[in-house]
Amino acid sequence: MSTPSAPPPTTAQPTTTTAPTASTGAPQPQSGGAPPPNGGSGAPPPAPGSGGDGGAPQPGNAQSGTPQSGGAQQGDNQQAAPADSTADAGNTARDATARAGQGSLRAGLLRTAWTHIGGDRVEGDKIVIHADGERGVVLRALAAGVVDTVRRTFQAPPRWDDVVADAWRRRSVVLRGPGGAGKTAAAVRLLISAQAKAFYLLDSVAELTRLTELKQLGRGAGLLLDRPVDLGELRGSQLAGLEDLLLQAEAHLVLTAGPEAELGQGVGEYVQRIGRPDILHDVLLAHLAHRLGEDDAEEALAAAGLRDLCEELLDLGASCRDAARLAEVIGHEHGAGLIDLERVRARMDQTGGESPEEWFEGLGDTGLRTHAVALAVLGGLPQEYVAMAASTLLDRFRSDRGVLRASVEHGPVPLRQDPFSQSRRMLDEKLRARTVTAVTRGDNGWLPCTVAEYRDPDYPARIIRHAWSQYTIQGELLDWLADLVDKPSQQVRSFAGTALGLIATESFDAVSALVLPGWIRDQASGEQRREAVAYALRVCARDPDLRPGVRALVEGWYLGGPWEFQAAAARAYGLCLGGADLPTALQALTRLGTVDSVQVAVAIGDAVADLMEEDVRANAPAVLRALAEMALEPKSRHTGHLAFLILANALVTDEPPAGGLPGRSRPTLLRLAADSPPGGELRRLIGYLWAEAISGEVYSEPSGIVLDAWATQAESDPELLADLVRVLVDDVAARSPRVGLLLQRHAAHWTDRDRFRPLPRSAAVIGAALRAAPSARPTQPGGDR
Repeated sequence: MSTPSAPPPTTAQPTTTTAPTASTGAPQPQSGGAPPPNGGSGAPPPAPGSGGDGGAPQPGNAQSGTPQSGGAQQGDNQQAAPADSTADAGNTARDATARAGQGSLRAGLLRTAWTHIGGDRVEGDKIVIHADGERGVVLRALAAGVVDTVRRTFQAPPRWDDVVADAWRRRSVVLRGPGGAGKTAAAVRLLISAQAKAFYLLDSVAELTRLTELKQLGRGAGLLLDRPVDLGELRGSQLAGLEDLLLQAEAHLVLTAGPEAELGQGVGEYVQRIGRPDILHDVLLAHLAHRLGEDDAEEALAAAGLRDLCEELLDLGASCRDAARLAEVIGHEHGAGLIDLERVRARMDQTGGESPEEWFEGLGDTGLRTHAVALAVLGGLPQEYVAMAASTLLDRFRSDRGVLRASVEHGPVPLRQDPFSQSRRMLDEKLRARTVTAVTRGDNGWLPCTVAEYRDPDYPARIIRHAWSQYTIQGELLDWLADLVDKPSQQVRSFAGTALGLIATESFDAVSALVLPGWIRDQASGEQRREAVAYALRVCARDPDLRPGVRALVEGWYLGGPWEFQAAAARAYGLCLGGADLPTALQALTRLGTVDSVQVAVAIGDAVADLMEEDVRANAPAVLRALAEMALEPKSRHTGHLAFLILANALVTDEPPAGGLPGRSRPTLLRLAADSPPGGELRRLIGYLWAEAISGEVYSEPSGIVLDAWATQAESDPELLADLVRVLVDDVAARSPRVGLLLQRHAAHWTDRDRFRPLPRSAAVIGAALRAAPSARPTQPGGDR
């Protein structure tokens, strides 16, 4: 898929930017297919109804004798919905190009879903900092709730003032102390004392030593490396080498280490030691006051016998974490009006000696069990989502069939329940859950909410697997997950699809043969379910043993059709296979571009957005070259236009506050173009693709939608508006006189009287710049992309 850097010697057409019909990197007809990765056969699945098991749906397969439960069956017996051709699907294209920032939102939510369901305990959105010639260094934002808790509850250990005074003689410090001393909280408190404005986690010393710039983090970042497994690889010379980098960014770094950790040569100069608090009562009181307020905290501790119990539980073997946990338990008990000492004692043993599976079986009540499953699937999302999902799952057991088998002695699920029978506090206690105030990213941006989640991060995955494998409720669970996927919330869909993937790691053959085909061909919610299928396969592809099966399954969809399966294959190449093999994924997407279906084109657009979001700087050139090749070939030209427009609107880059200015969000492609040198490959590719889309005969309206979205963001941001002017004038309008005139027409419409949101500044500045620009010479077809 090479892109020529100079125009071929042919005569230009003055009214078009259409590329020539032949190129060394042009996509071949679909029948050729991509080479089977990982040694797969690459054979297409049998046609529907053929009785095969290659992954394609088998409508009316009554002779197979395989029962199809709930969610697996839905859609299998339906006729495939006709595919809209790329030349006759205006509404679909308009909807697909009107989802500003959807690709970036999707990527962030999938990371969050895996954090909660898959057990990845590192929270927060990732930031990738690139070193020249190396893969990116990944940092994750430390949860704001963690920082706030430390700010309000930290109790200084012995010699703390000396530690603070000595620590920041340099920009780095290694904080060392015994187990239970609260090293993580102390590290955060050290960064707070250094007036850090934002807090980020690194995973390893290996990543720390590859840092070469911190501009993406803004000024005053606090970096935390908490007990890294490769701490022994760190050398004092490496910390010294980071000093100038941290100084220029006004950043600080804290590493934590246990007493048994071996430190490399020269690291001892950076060590500050902290001790375990002599008594943990002050830590307990601080956390309790944070939860209840000072007056209620004192009142709670005055309960008969409670102080003695606290001394017993917080003995010499207890840790600061135990004191914080005891405060949480006492806070729940105090909210009920009466503190039961035995219940406090029992709850301090978080599992009571039981595994999560034994605890689940002991819940008994089906209402509690369905809520436990909903919490496992949607934990980490606003509590309202969890509560409503629990109710809908419970409704699936209100039938003649009755209840979960292990609970049958409790009788059938009642048709009505007292909605005030138990408060949220009581429910949290029974479910070993908690509700915390947090700021989460949803369909409407970052907003405050109350999040429900298990206290123990190991519970979600184990509860989901246990409910799936130990009870005959597979049909109900699949139907319920399908309903969640169909919801308009991207948050819920991301978590539900991830949960399906966890189930698929237990039963890959059954899920891939009996569930996924029905979801892919669902007529009512096919697009949402195909997206969720890709989420599920993303989880499966994490398992090295399942990865070949995932590749073979997706290849069957790609090669065998019909269009629904090709659209599903496109989403899978973007979300779960492209990260490991970008060239093969882009080759497959380029060839899928020849399919005359707007739904497949939309899936390709979302897929290239997913691939670029994985690593913007590293993947952008290859992704944009692939789109240029689609726009080059007549068979895939319209698909290339639409996929580019989706990409242009799907990705946004959030920039932190800097220089006294508030944070802002920029279209990622516009940022890439603005940060690239004039005449560079990225600028040429983006300019070529914009010119192609604007002057194309099919998607002129969607191109106007995306251009309006860019101009709307630039309307109140002078720097962004200046970037947009440079790109539109120097890279897009310069390609042909017709493109320049079309851009002027778009800008003129931004002040129409009937426009709901006029853009007078963008219209004036961009319109004037376009009129003042030298007349563009007709561009050689496809030249100098």
